[in-house]
Amino acid sequence: MSVTILFILIFAVVLYWAVTQVLPERKRTSLLRPGLADGILSVINERRLKRELPLLDWDEGLIEVAENKAAHQVMTGDESEGWEYPAEYQGMLGRSLLVEALYQGPFDIVLDQVKRTRDVCDADWVTCGIGVAGKPNGDVVAAVILCREAWEVAPESVPGSALKNGISTQH
Repeated sequence: MSVTILFILIFAVVLYWAVTQVLPERKRTSLLRPGLADGILSVINERRLKRELPLLDWDEGLIEVAENKAAHQVMTGDESEGWEYPAEYQGMLGRSLLVEALYQGPFDIVLDQVKRTRDVCDADWVTCGIGVAGKPNGDVVAAVILCREAWEVAPESVPGSALKNGISTQH
């Protein structure tokens, strides 16, 4: 009798895990359209190339954040949530090192909106993450994250040095 209860309990845990972990992840993955994200980056980089700006590079961490946001947006419709960054990005938040944009609608309109966004042609942005998810009606949600190069902390001056006091030692 106790073996039967143990098997039922194990089955219930496995079923719970599948329903709460596996199925939502499969659904999220099925919504993603990585080819469309590649297309958006190509269009952005063509525009940047015409303006003689450096091309944007992919950032794997930002891609994951953007894909999660796009899928979250399709599944919940909540624009205020879903921008969850890994721990290594926490120091960048709130320091004008990242810009986030969310576009929704038919892909051609989304692509046009992205092209018209001024920030994509700012030379300060060097890496990006783009996530695109498809809606059941054929529309898409595109989450775009642009990132500046990480700012490095300036080294501290040696106390009493000539540079700290603004005095040049060269004659």
